Amino acid sequence: MTVFFVTFFAWVFQAVSGFGAGIFIIGFLSLFYEPKTVIVSSALFNLAGTLGLLYQNRKGKVNLYFLFSLVAGSLPGIYTGAYLLDKIDSHTLRVVIGLFIASLGLYDFLVQKGLLSFRLNRHMGLPMGFLGGLFAGLVGMGGPPPVVFLNQQLKDSCSIRLTLNLFFTSNILLRLLFYQNFQVVRLDIHFVAQGLAGALFGVLVGGFVAKSLRAHAYKKLVPLSVFVL
Repeated sequence: MTVFFVTFFAWVFQAVSGFGAGIFIIGFLSLFYEPKTVIVSSALFNLAGTLGLLYQNRKGKVNLYFLFSLVAGSLPGIYTGAYLLDKIDSHTLRVVIGLFIASLGLYDFLVQKGLLSFRLNRHMGLPMGFLGGLFAGLVGMGGPPPVVFLNQQLKDSCSIRLTLNLFFTSNILLRLLFYQNFQVVRLDIHFVAQGLAGALFGVLVGGFVAKSLRAHAYKKLVPLSVFVL
């Protein structure tokens, strides 16, 4: 039941913050399962999670310019990440996952301490989409770059979550397509079944929590969430 509980808590978190499920799932379960199996298999039940969040946040407004620039940037990023995943060995992949998560923590620690400060302009969607796609394709965790970008550009928390999960949905579909092309598809049906149940329950519970958050509280939650992860 490890997969179920990890996925459940991961999707409660993502339902509230708009991102983070992949970091929980990949970061934790890769300690116990073969990393490539976790990355590819989790994409299937994470797709169910993003579709659930799209329904929950359907009242939000989508900024098509931001969404399309992120998706366009993610295409070469996901392809590159999937190619690298096909070539990399499991030990090196675990190291990459650890370094990626550690770098996120360091980045936001510096931001929280005021040692690093910069603001992304509205035309940074392409490079942020590329970075998100690259890390999504390689390690299944591409949320932070588009999260930081959209949190600076949009004010309404529901619109941020809606736009993010439209991006994540396209991300996952492209990843599965490229994984199949590079023959790195490693599916574990029992793993997927537990994850699917955890994702659906997590989205349901997290949705109730998200409704109680005001916009200003959400704005504060996002950078704190990146730091905690």
